Amino acid sequence: ELLRETLMVKRLEYNESNAIMDLVLFEQAILHITRINRILQNPGGNAMLIGVGGSGKQSLCRLAAFISDFEVRQIPVTSSYGVEDFKEELR
Repeated sequence: ELLRETLMVKRLEYNESNAIMDLVLFEQAILHITRINRILQNPGGNAMLIGVGGSGKQSLCRLAAFISDFEVRQIPVTSSYGVEDFKEELR
């Protein structure tokens, strides 16, 4: 219950400075946020989130990054996007 309250406070802080995130923090969402946060805290930590569109993956990642005080960047992928474009994004 303390974790849920802490995450709700962090979500409210996020909403004060970013687009409103209307996120329901049910048990599975809380577990995913803690997992994502743990991955982000590891040096070189990375993850690929796979799932149905609209399931909240991006919102959970944005909240976890906010909690860890990280900047979220989104790579614009187009039909002509290639490996060299990806390498340039990483620089």
